Amino acid sequence: MIEHGADDGIYLLTGDDFGYALAVEPDPGPGAGPVRHLHWGAAITLDDARNLDARPATRAAPSGSWSQPRADQEEYVVDGGYRHDEPALSVEFADGVRSLDLRSAGVEVDVDELVIRLVDRVYPFEVMLHYRVEPGLGALVRSTELINRGAEPVLIHRAATAGWALPPRTDYRLTSLSGGYAAETQLTRRPVRIGRIVLESRTGITGHENQPWLAFDVDAGDDHGEVWSVALAWSGVWRATAQSLLDGGTHLTIGTGGELPSVLAAGERLDLPPSVGIYGGNGFDGLARRWHRYEIERVLPQPAALRPVLYNSWEATGFDVTAAGQLALARTARDLGIELFVIDDGWFRPRDDDTAGLGDWYEVPRRFPDGLRAVADEVHRMGLAFGLWVEPEMVSADSDLYRRRPDWIHRWPTREPTLQRHQYVLDFGRAEVVDWALRQLDRLVSDLDLDYLKWDVNRSLAEPYPGPRRRNPWLDHVRGFYRVLDGLRERHPELLIETCAAGGGRVDQGILSRSDWAWPSDNTDARDRLSIQHGFTQVHPTRAMACWVTDTPGVLSGRTMPLRFRFHVAMTGVLGIGADIAGWTAEESVQGRELIATYRRLRPTIQQGERFRLGAPDPERPFGVLFRSADGERIVIFAFALSIRHGARGQDLPLAGLDPTALYRDDSSGQTYSGSLLLHRGLRVELRGDYASTLITLSRVVGTSAGPSRTTS
Repeated sequence: MIEHGADDGIYLLTGDDFGYALAVEPDPGPGAGPVRHLHWGAAITLDDARNLDARPATRAAPSGSWSQPRADQEEYVVDGGYRHDEPALSVEFADGVRSLDLRSAGVEVDVDELVIRLVDRVYPFEVMLHYRVEPGLGALVRSTELINRGAEPVLIHRAATAGWALPPRTDYRLTSLSGGYAAETQLTRRPVRIGRIVLESRTGITGHENQPWLAFDVDAGDDHGEVWSVALAWSGVWRATAQSLLDGGTHLTIGTGGELPSVLAAGERLDLPPSVGIYGGNGFDGLARRWHRYEIERVLPQPAALRPVLYNSWEATGFDVTAAGQLALARTARDLGIELFVIDDGWFRPRDDDTAGLGDWYEVPRRFPDGLRAVADEVHRMGLAFGLWVEPEMVSADSDLYRRRPDWIHRWPTREPTLQRHQYVLDFGRAEVVDWALRQLDRLVSDLDLDYLKWDVNRSLAEPYPGPRRRNPWLDHVRGFYRVLDGLRERHPELLIETCAAGGGRVDQGILSRSDWAWPSDNTDARDRLSIQHGFTQVHPTRAMACWVTDTPGVLSGRTMPLRFRFHVAMTGVLGIGADIAGWTAEESVQGRELIATYRRLRPTIQQGERFRLGAPDPERPFGVLFRSADGERIVIFAFALSIRHGARGQDLPLAGLDPTALYRDDSSGQTYSGSLLLHRGLRVELRGDYASTLITLSRVVGTSAGPSRTTS
């Protein structure tokens, strides 16, 4: 909902327990900001917003060294006038002037959307600020358009989507999803001090080091406290700068990144990727569920579909892919209860290792004497869905495509292109490359009747040549990539797509709006995955997180862990099997079959229920994850312990998400507990040794209320 006063230019945007207020002044005078920020946080009234607008603009004695106006008091900070704080927009006009001086030229309100039109006082240049409240989701979506209405080009040095100002405080803490290859999405916290904190990706993709999501709090825990959080829906280079000032003003600027200025030609417009802000008053776990609801209802393309249990043959066969070998694995997978069979790298030509073949998306006749379609048909006859791995943005130096079109890659014209992992990056900013990629993928999906594609990218983008027109190759590549995915989905709306980038190198709301789930990391070690998945689900829902059971010792870690522990960790997401199941013992096959059947039975609650954290991964004490079905009637609990010392008794694990007035029955033992007892005292879990885990299901007792005579500890 959007409220505004008749004469004072104040606008209040309200959603699910949040308020966002700003004031538009048609002509505040040269150098002044036309849109003032008033509030973002807990819900307030329009009169509260007026009260905030009446307060003095400065919180400390004025100084000639301070930026004017202050960044945390403007909605969109531009480079110009007496501003020294972090700008969202910096441009250069044809006469060399690098200063913007904007005024308001109109405001439009349409139910839950607000659009503010800003124009420069001298040059025919416009900025359109869009705000959209997502009713019931607690989210505010912001986007920005830049329009050059003049006859001369405008050089864009920096163009961020939005600035997000926080209430003035001096003791904020910043939380990010940081890490690196094989250790993505580590929940990382640091104090916000005077100065700037910059998180970014310069790799051409979202990046392994940071996801474009940040949160700020003062003293929040999992279940209490205020948190302000922001994401960017973009799958390329990006930059987020948190700036804190001496007087407590804190401001986040977030948008696309990169060091290359680009030209906005006469008459052109530039649409910047959306940024989403979610405020929560119930701690980080409550905030996570807000983000989950938003991505489920507004981002994921097929959110209601149950994700199948997948088998990927990579770790079983590597590049040694043959029709006979893959069909043998498919039969074993079928017998275990697998639903989707995927052939990974090595099915196309010539691909005996990673030195050749990318770009030549045709099957290898010697590997598939009857054709790959015959394998696909046989897999379908087994009752399994069928899918393939692809890496469409890449081309091997040793490939027919590169020999035919060496000009299609990202490169500087006077430099030798950099070969990484024996491959180059195709320039998806070129229309002919985008058309070629879409044709190739459409042909594969149609000819083979594919149900699934795993889209991978195993190197960073580099050497982005702007060309004579000074286009932005970083932005153009991502938009071309999106066009391929959008075209593929339009032609094959039921196709399942998994996004992968050497693990979790490209996970964001831009790619998730075009993919069904994401591969969080190449690291499938169950212990490491606990912290990776803990961070991943701070933002993204369970149904968007692929989790595999692989063999032990782990390929990357060398650790040995029980099969049950590996399964339980993977069952907290979209379950997949990546192990060499042909080499499993009879006992392992029986256990795997039982656990897959259990997952399929509990899948509606795990994938489509709400997720609650029962502590963070801890080397010394039990922790877990709880899932509550949409109707609240079924509870699924996974409890873990990395190590339990000798002689330790069972421990009580406090639960979350239960109705304190209800009764819950343990489906295995028949024991009944009150919700209040389970919330405050906990459920007794019996875990022994190293890498211990257990799965417990509870059912809400219908038609009863909690009472002391019906409970037990």
